[in-house]
Amino acid sequence: MQILVVTDGRRGIENQALGLAEAVARLAEDHCEVATHTLAHSSVFAALPSSLQLALRRNFGLPAGDLVIGCGRQAIAPLIAMRRDGHPSFTVFVQDPRTDPSRFDLVIAPEHDGLSGPCVETMIGSPNRITRDRIIVGTLAEADRLKGLPMPRALLAIGGPSQTHAMGAEVIQTHLSAAQSLKDQGYSLLITTSRRTPNTARAAWEDFASDDGSIWLHTPDSAGANPYFAFLGAADVLFVTEDSTNMLTEACATGKPVYRLPMDGKPGKFQQLYDALGARCGVKRWDGKLDVGLYPALDETSRIAERVLARMR
Repeated sequence: MQILVVTDGRRGIENQALGLAEAVARLAEDHCEVATHTLAHSSVFAALPSSLQLALRRNFGLPAGDLVIGCGRQAIAPLIAMRRDGHPSFTVFVQDPRTDPSRFDLVIAPEHDGLSGPCVETMIGSPNRITRDRIIVGTLAEADRLKGLPMPRALLAIGGPSQTHAMGAEVIQTHLSAAQSLKDQGYSLLITTSRRTPNTARAAWEDFASDDGSIWLHTPDSAGANPYFAFLGAADVLFVTEDSTNMLTEACATGKPVYRLPMDGKPGKFQQLYDALGARCGVKRWDGKLDVGLYPALDETSRIAERVLARMR
């Protein structure tokens, strides 16, 4: 089976579709090959609504695939065009497409988006690429450096502002205070920032981690491979800023204690995500107390991959 992943190439978007594709490949009875296709729209074309993109372009030049999984706004029009033109591919869109879901064979949406319909499957959070094997391999690859960071270890995964969340000076200081509290309790720190992390926050974390042998800080500008899987494997407890559905869901895939680092703003529909992760995995907003226990690792990606295969059959 040929599985094609279609996105605009942004890492967070691509990882959702790729995670689902890889899960389908693991569970399918047939041999599967997974390929990625990055959409290269001009900035003007990319800014257009998907309805106008469909009207202006008949052929989006997608390769063939038995299963085509798209994610992100730019993938909406190409997948709809395939189905409209009678292409035999089974089209799956990840996220809420903000258009009629029946224009795809299947839509995979987060529960907190509130989307429903006969061709909709919902899940807690978003698909991801986290597997036990990937965590083990990533951790072993960084074993030498991790030896210099004594246990216990805490992961701090720092996101950034979004439509619903803000990261001002007070929030940044709250995150730094949490890190200092963990240090004072004897934790080595594994800290990762994202491309959405503001420069003021990046600078603050770089200053915090400077010349401290008990801290490993990785930023998008750091040299070498991204140690994210190693961080997930080596950490005893995980802290994630509450703006990121992806990182919260990925953290819960470890089965380890997870805490939300607060952000400014009103959570809106994200409160439903927090509640679901709290009920399923014990996730809570950090209040200075290390009191979350272990739980069965969250693997919504595999569950949804089973649903994709069942729908295809």
